[in-house]
Amino acid sequence: MRLQLALVALTAASAALVATPAQAAAHPVLKPGAKGKHVTYLQKALKARHYDPGAINGRYGQDLRFAVLAFQKVNGLKPTGTVGGGTWSALAHPRNPARIISGGAANRVEVSKKHQLVVVYRNDKVQLITLTSTGSGKRYCYKGSCSIARTPSGDFKVYRKINGVRHAPLGTLYKPLYFYKGYALHGSPSVPLYPASHGCARLPMRHTADLVFKIVPIGTRVYVR
Repeated sequence: MRLQLALVALTAASAALVATPAQAAAHPVLKPGAKGKHVTYLQKALKARHYDPGAINGRYGQDLRFAVLAFQKVNGLKPTGTVGGGTWSALAHPRNPARIISGGAANRVEVSKKHQLVVVYRNDKVQLITLTSTGSGKRYCYKGSCSIARTPSGDFKVYRKINGVRHAPLGTLYKPLYFYKGYALHGSPSVPLYPASHGCARLPMRHTADLVFKIVPIGTRVYVR
């Protein structure tokens, strides 16, 4: 029931709030720290397009910034976090995220290492689009053993979830969803716009990581490309 309610909340956006070109010209430039009705409008518009702006509270905080960055990436805009005319206009005719596979399970998670994005699908429809930061490709060493920080590509599925914090040898994982060996989708306080992890797919904390944990059950297919 909780999963169904979460999915209903995510898909109840048929009357999406989006900016027309005229409205885009009327909207102010918004940056982190901004407050007011225009921020509320932006939060509602992004949520209607399956991004996660966090609480709809009229405050431009970290959750909204991550949502804006993801939206800008998907729509071919420079990901700055600043909402100007280009972003407002894109809200009128937003792009769908590029699929990284042909076919695949109807209920799935797609992890794009190229675009550093995660897209959650339910019944083959987008439920959530968010940023990720995958393996950095750099060499690292732990207890005398050295490896390259890579996120494996392939077709996997979620086989374990931990509803809390796991202190792993290479770092702290918030609400991890394991999809292959020790690799997981998990919340992290650091999700830059480039690959930076030891191999896991980082997710923004806390709101987005909480949401992914809620709407992605064990057994969900995970495609990494």
